[in-house]
Amino acid sequence: MRVIVVGAGLAGLTCAKVLHEGGAEVEVFEASDGVGGRVRTDEKEGFLLDRGFQVYFTAYPAARRHLDHGALDLRYFEPGAVIHRDGGREVLSDPLRDPAALPHTLLARAATPSDKVRVAALALRHLLVGRGPEAAGEVEGEDESILACLEARGFSQGFIEAFFRPFYGGILLDRSLSASCRILTFTFRMMVRGGVAVPAGGMGEIPRQLAGRLPEGAVRLESPVDGLLREDGRVRGVRGPWGEREADAVVVATDAPEARRLTGEKVPEGSVGEVCLYYETSGVGGGKKILLNAEEGAFINNAVEISNVSERYAPPGRHLLYAITLEGFGLPDDELLRRGVEELSRWYPRADFRPLGLRRIPYGQFAQPPGVHATLPGNRTASQGLFLAGEYTVDSSINGAILSGEQAAREVLAR
Repeated sequence: MRVIVVGAGLAGLTCAKVLHEGGAEVEVFEASDGVGGRVRTDEKEGFLLDRGFQVYFTAYPAARRHLDHGALDLRYFEPGAVIHRDGGREVLSDPLRDPAALPHTLLARAATPSDKVRVAALALRHLLVGRGPEAAGEVEGEDESILACLEARGFSQGFIEAFFRPFYGGILLDRSLSASCRILTFTFRMMVRGGVAVPAGGMGEIPRQLAGRLPEGAVRLESPVDGLLREDGRVRGVRGPWGEREADAVVVATDAPEARRLTGEKVPEGSVGEVCLYYETSGVGGGKKILLNAEEGAFINNAVEISNVSERYAPPGRHLLYAITLEGFGLPDDELLRRGVEELSRWYPRADFRPLGLRRIPYGQFAQPPGVHATLPGNRTASQGLFLAGEYTVDSSINGAILSGEQAAREVLAR
């Protein structure tokens, strides 16, 4: 069987890997100059700049089936977060995993004693709950907004504002907490059951590892696909500036907007994005924890001194900080970087910040309001020979993309 995969992101590479392991002849067409899609790492002046602030949950079920964690040389974040508000900062952490932070966590005013008990109870529940669909990597559970879910569980408004809003703003690229509570349930379970990490050499190591499982020459870079070859209701190949190529099956593994353009299939239309600001810093002393902005009217949502997590992100003796803003896409680069320095300098007035650049990511994820997961398309389409792979068939996460690629390959091999 000859199969063409359009797109060398995580979904496309996983799909190609499973197809190759199943005995299919696979060719992957990628429009850009590298693999990974939205999960790539660039290098500038010896600094590693991930395309957006991304992390890897080691408990991701689908990802664990396809990635070699040892070869990725994972480096771990410390549990919890540093919360910045009212000109000060507080540390919230998991005392079981981070005993040194216990005094700070007990004294933190961002969470009431009842909030801390509820978090502990929620963690215990997710440790003990049966595997169910989560074993495959699927989201499940309540399908109301995250905000409604947190309020129903009795969390205080102060804790919601100080922690959950910026924390899930960083995960979902939206501080409104209007996304489905299924995402809260799944990500919380992943954090309880595993670690939060990045590969030592940047997030781009993940797609590079997947691509390394394919035969040499299977991935064709800088080879955009302009359209599909159709005949008698069947998709029989693809075409591009480089010509035409026929196959027994075509898997479109692009992001949702490009998949809609190529296939005409119904895919999620909403999206959320971020701007990632990169700074060389003299060191802020934030350790390996996520830095959250709990201020009203925040410009920076979250940040991390990523070179503390993996020293390879910066040249020896130097420091790299990522800062994420969820607004200002239309502002000039200089203005975005300046506003980032102003806010970070209020947090750490003794630190220096030298802008290294930024990356606008208007399409970071598809929007995931309550009810959306029941409407997502499947991997098989009504057109014979045409399949879809992308996080928009599962959920918007690294695990969702990998799981979708796996499922699409299984559908192709079963036809």
